[in-house]
Amino acid sequence: MLTLAGRLRVQLRRTLDSLGIDTADSQEILVNWIKNNTRVIYGSAIALKLASRLHQSPLDLATSIGLKFQTLNLGKLPDVTIRVLPSGLLQFEFTDLGIAAWLEQMIRHPWTPTPIQERQILPDLFGIQYSHARCCSLLRLGDRDQLITLESSNLIATLPLKINPNSPPIPWLNPQGKLHFTQSYEYQLLTQSVNLVDLLFCSAIPQNWQKIAEQFSQHFQQFYRYCQIWGEVKQSQPELAQARLGLVLITQVLLKILLEEKLGIMPPLDL
Repeated sequence: MLTLAGRLRVQLRRTLDSLGIDTADSQEILVNWIKNNTRVIYGSAIALKLASRLHQSPLDLATSIGLKFQTLNLGKLPDVTIRVLPSGLLQFEFTDLGIAAWLEQMIRHPWTPTPIQERQILPDLFGIQYSHARCCSLLRLGDRDQLITLESSNLIATLPLKINPNSPPIPWLNPQGKLHFTQSYEYQLLTQSVNLVDLLFCSAIPQNWQKIAEQFSQHFQQFYRYCQIWGEVKQSQPELAQARLGLVLITQVLLKILLEEKLGIMPPLDL
């Protein structure tokens, strides 16, 4: 499952089932992304929602859920940690290992293009289209310099750009098991990508997609301005350069979906 919110819902349902708590109404199992510029965190008020029906205090129920959640994942490398707050809220934080697994899943997912017949460059969406074109340019340069391997070696003017399925995984983690990222702008783009995937594939609430796309584009522009890929980084930290290009690939995919499927506009390869 591509969405981290959806994955947590599945794990929570499994946990509640193990506790003998009826979860027939899947709408009861809600998790919410918590905005944080450096960490991927979700919260759930499931214990508060179920406590009165089960004749337990929210804190006691949340504690039971948290312990069972951890028990079901015992023996595995932790990809998410759980914290029980005094209010009875559950808080989930994805570890660097869990984030790296999600990032790799994102770039390997077989995204299906949505055909658009007419190419348009609209003034009020130019910044979003520019960001998409810049992503494509960076990815083609990365392929040329053998930092990443895209599926089409000649990189003709077609979308989507895809990672070669036979290429090795992106080195998201350093030898200490931490993400290679070093700048706040990388983490901001990462956390916004996580939230955007949730909105695109999980949320049934109507969204202002142009505003969302503009904000996401701005996060990419900050990343592009402050997070170098070539030059000294490529020479001395090639794994960091590769990880940053992996983040660019995910950004390109998400901008393409926003432009095509939500705004009905051709995502340009170049401008």
